[in-house]
Amino acid sequence: MDENNNNTSTTSRSLADSCSGERYWFAFLLSSLATYFIGVIAILLWRCGALIYKRGPTMRHRSRRLLSIAEKQELSYGFDPMNERNWATVVKEYAAKLISGQQLPGKILVIAVVVLSLASLVIYFYDVNTQPIESCQLWTQSLTQQLDLIFNIFFLFYFFLRFVAAQDKLRFWCLDIHSWVDYFTIPPSFTAIVLGRNWIGMRFFRIARIMNIPDILQFLHILRSSNSIRLTRMLCLLFTVWLSAAGFVHLVENSGDFFNNYSNSQSITYFQCVYFLIVTMSTVGYGDYHLRTTIGQCFIIFFITGGLALFARAIPELAEMLSNKKKYAGNYRLENGKKFVLVCGHITFTSMENFLKDFLHEDRVSSDSFYDADVLIVDKKHTVDFEFQALLKRHFTRVKYFDATVMDPVDLERVKLKRSAAVLILANKDATDPDGEDASNIMRVISIKNYHSDAKIIVQLLQYHNKMHLMNIPAWNNNTDEAVCIAELKLGLIAESCLNPGFSTMIANIFAMRSDTEVAGKLTEKDSPDRSMWLKEYLRGASLEMYTETLSNYFVHDLKNFSDAARFCLVELNILLFAIEVCEENGQRRLAINPDRTSQYYRIAKRTRGFFLAGSSEEASRARYYCRHCHCEQKPESIRKCSHYRMEDLSGGGVGGGGGTKPRREMSRPRSESNSLIQSTPIQIATKPFCFDTTGMFYWCPTLTFEQQTIDIRVKCELTHHVICCIFAEESSPVIGLRSFVMPLRASNFDDNELKSIVFIGNGVFLRKEWRHICNFPKVHVVDGSPNDRATLRAINIHLCDMCVILSSSSSHHDQRQDRYLTDKAAILCSLNIKAMSFDTECTSTDRRNGTSIPLMTELKNDTNVVFLDQDDDDDPNIDLYMTQPFACGTSFAISVLDSLMSATYFNENALTILRALITGGATPELEKILAEGAGMTQGSNSKEVLNNRRRPRVVLLPAENLVIEDTSNAKDNSSITVGTFWDNDPTYGDLFVSLLTHRDWLCLGLYRLRDNGSTRPASSQSSKRVVICSPPRTFSLLKTDLIYVIQQFQPKYDPPLNIVPEPIKSIDNNKQSNLTPAPISTVIPMPFTIVSKRTPIIDDIKITDKDKI
Repeated sequence: MDENNNNTSTTSRSLADSCSGERYWFAFLLSSLATYFIGVIAILLWRCGALIYKRGPTMRHRSRRLLSIAEKQELSYGFDPMNERNWATVVKEYAAKLISGQQLPGKILVIAVVVLSLASLVIYFYDVNTQPIESCQLWTQSLTQQLDLIFNIFFLFYFFLRFVAAQDKLRFWCLDIHSWVDYFTIPPSFTAIVLGRNWIGMRFFRIARIMNIPDILQFLHILRSSNSIRLTRMLCLLFTVWLSAAGFVHLVENSGDFFNNYSNSQSITYFQCVYFLIVTMSTVGYGDYHLRTTIGQCFIIFFITGGLALFARAIPELAEMLSNKKKYAGNYRLENGKKFVLVCGHITFTSMENFLKDFLHEDRVSSDSFYDADVLIVDKKHTVDFEFQALLKRHFTRVKYFDATVMDPVDLERVKLKRSAAVLILANKDATDPDGEDASNIMRVISIKNYHSDAKIIVQLLQYHNKMHLMNIPAWNNNTDEAVCIAELKLGLIAESCLNPGFSTMIANIFAMRSDTEVAGKLTEKDSPDRSMWLKEYLRGASLEMYTETLSNYFVHDLKNFSDAARFCLVELNILLFAIEVCEENGQRRLAINPDRTSQYYRIAKRTRGFFLAGSSEEASRARYYCRHCHCEQKPESIRKCSHYRMEDLSGGGVGGGGGTKPRREMSRPRSESNSLIQSTPIQIATKPFCFDTTGMFYWCPTLTFEQQTIDIRVKCELTHHVICCIFAEESSPVIGLRSFVMPLRASNFDDNELKSIVFIGNGVFLRKEWRHICNFPKVHVVDGSPNDRATLRAINIHLCDMCVILSSSSSHHDQRQDRYLTDKAAILCSLNIKAMSFDTECTSTDRRNGTSIPLMTELKNDTNVVFLDQDDDDDPNIDLYMTQPFACGTSFAISVLDSLMSATYFNENALTILRALITGGATPELEKILAEGAGMTQGSNSKEVLNNRRRPRVVLLPAENLVIEDTSNAKDNSSITVGTFWDNDPTYGDLFVSLLTHRDWLCLGLYRLRDNGSTRPASSQSSKRVVICSPPRTFSLLKTDLIYVIQQFQPKYDPPLNIVPEPIKSIDNNKQSNLTPAPISTVIPMPFTIVSKRTPIIDDIKITDKDKI
């Protein structure tokens, strides 16, 4: 009984009771198939007729035989009746315009087709849930059938347009998917009118029309990116296959097999069919639904074979695109008062890890919102790897990633570029084509400036000569925008190490962010006692950074000049002041590095900002908050903002300034007293004229040919105290910009007899490419040979050089599959080869300041390779570069140390200005404009203005023992007398600092100390290597063997020397006793040229912008 009821229910589901058991579904199906085959036959017959017609005389020849003489004359002027468009061609072109959707009528038509197709699909969904598969209801009594007929009439018109516009009619009729949709949906609707019954049939094919939805969305400018278009197309394809297959399963299961007399049909809804296919595609197969009909089972076999492959490929791709779109394809939501920067260019896990480590360092945390800035990474990546995703998760509160490009204005609008604080563009330092990499970054600058001309840009460039392209950009602003040239700064730092060994290490540590706690954690119990001793002293200096703070009015009213201010900062605040920024009356700001008594910026004025070396921003802020009323009896660590700080802003008075109850005691001598200390030695005139460039910053000589300056290694060389530069480059290698290496060594604040000869050794073809940029500098020589050839090295007296630099150059055919540890193989092998050379004892008796028989400076591209330079060190291979012995000693340099400059330039707009002043020999924007013209270095006149440019600060490395000598001028006879000497009182670094600053306006930056001082090793086994100690505490013990980094004003050799008489050193604050003992310095003398390393020029007055960023 139940079985009979089930059969009755099934029958009513597939065939209406009013149909008396008669089925005519085959008539509907035959109408579709007949339409298809009739069309195919008609097209084939048309083509056969056209082919037969073409085999006879052509229409063109037959018609031209009938042309009259006049018509032939018109034809000769270009008129040809056969070339005129007939009505069929016009109709075809118009139909093609309509269906293409390029014009407004066509867009309306295409949108109408999709909308009506979806409406027809809705009608189908309604019918399959309310009516049996085949019913005998008249079309005049069914509203849904009437609406579907109207839609099909419109679809028939659209089918006709498509047929007319088709170039290949047969292909359109047989292979176009939308044509098949029309075959199985349009003819059955007219068959239903003839038969007076309705069949649901293949109307589910109308779902294929959703494949046109991506085109519609493009017409409406909703879809713009290729990713969104691809995603939409794939989703539409999946839904088309899924829903149409569900419709076919619903049809055959509810109808049953015709060859089984429909006995195996089952009642199943359309939604259940959809569910069944999803379960089947997921390979789960719960078994709650299964197919009974043979046709359905055969269909599902083929569907699984093709559909499973489609779903298996599409689902992961869809999931990835959807997840990436959700994460990285949105718009940046800007919070009020929140600053953010954009980072683009060469974005990799390594580059961003190094950048974020410095940019988000804890020492940059401040109450000022300027420091609390978000980082928006803008980059186009197909996939974001797991390492990069982990990096984003670690910094998810401050770092956002956007799948975008700065070359697209739409993407720039998404990331709110106009509201950004700055745009930082990173370069690929390992690029095999440096000029191409720079061109890419310059194009990014052009795109950003074209979108927003006021955007602040900090861009990395690899080659110095590419700076000229930035100057060609109209919106480029030299006051706000910065170009960080890797080659210029790298070679400048290496050149400074030739003059002052270890200086590159000091500068690299100053511009890198490292906290005291971070550095303290690097000292482990595994370190030997000897290593821990020097490492502790070195790491304390490595934790110092440069900060900028506005000086309190105590500096203006009580201290007044720079020497007093620098002395006060070291003695009382435990920080180092080395430069100031003065605001002139016209609002222009100027930078002065260690100004002396002759400088107009020597006296401290209001709104003066100081540049400090300190362990944190909190330490540097002591100079801003110091108040003589509140802090004179406090320790430096307890100095905080007091109530007088607010009163200063309201009243314009000074914190600790005039009006205080405690009298102020002057620290510096009156100007007249200072002048009286200068000997009245007559000025000596130089015996030979100086020759400088147009700016007066560098020595210049007439153009020298490459052949003139090439050293013949077969002839005995007389070079001594020279600089050797070994270059590993091939003929096709890109230039590295050797002019940036030569310029610091040819700065005009040297005396002419102090210029060290420079010898470049390497591939002759490569050196010729570089020669045109350095041919106007004196004492520059080249050697065409291999740096690994010991005979060549001996021929140029490498054992008598002051420094040997080993440089590596990028190869034009770098193999990406090569082990990255092998990138420095040439430089490491050369270094080991030179160290293994042996010379005569008499020839190597000179004192080597860097502690090796031959002083070396090796450039590395890979930081981890530093462990291969010194075979006798005990460095852990896994430690950071700055903690390794070669880097601490200043004998190695890696390009990665410049990564921190991007962050430093953003947080302190004067950082790059100061760095260039320290290492480029005095390069100015005016000189850069001259070089950008391509004229090179040109001769200038020895006018007073040009010669005055020589008088600028420079860095010097002096032995501490020779800085102070005994004063025996008070002896009455030649008898021996006992006098207190500087070294008998256990002097400290602060004693020397204050004495040099007070008497000579020399500012100490740090020490270069022997590594094994205080070591438990026997004296015979102690190394002569030295370690850089930046700005040690004032109580730091001083040794006679120490070398001192000093900033001093250059005085040409014809200026008289100064004879200084020591005076007692007292505390700056009258209420506070100083721990410093007087330094009995009677004379401060410069070191002879053969011992003292050469000086680095520092620009005194440099124009800078008026922003107060730190």
